[in-house]
Amino acid sequence: MEEKNENLNGNVQKSTNGLAIAGFVVSLVSLFINFWGIVGLVGTILSAVGLSHVKKTNSGKGLAIAGLVIGIISIVYGIYVIIFLANTISALL
Repeated sequence: MEEKNENLNGNVQKSTNGLAIAGFVVSLVSLFINFWGIVGLVGTILSAVGLSHVKKTNSGKGLAIAGLVIGIISIVYGIYVIIFLANTISALL
């Protein structure tokens, strides 16, 4: 079932998948501002929920998948940074 909105001119517009867009944007931002993978985790969750809403809105599947991939990469990088910092601190002590 495709959800459509009708504007004042009578034109029919497709609904957009806001969660997929938000997940992609947050995941993309997580590449620059990582906070040990927390931002990537938020982006991954938003993208996963957006991907589950693709059936309702019939849009945003590509953005949701891209957000998932980028978010997972950011999480893995955040874990790597934590391990690297822990090893560096333990070597200094």
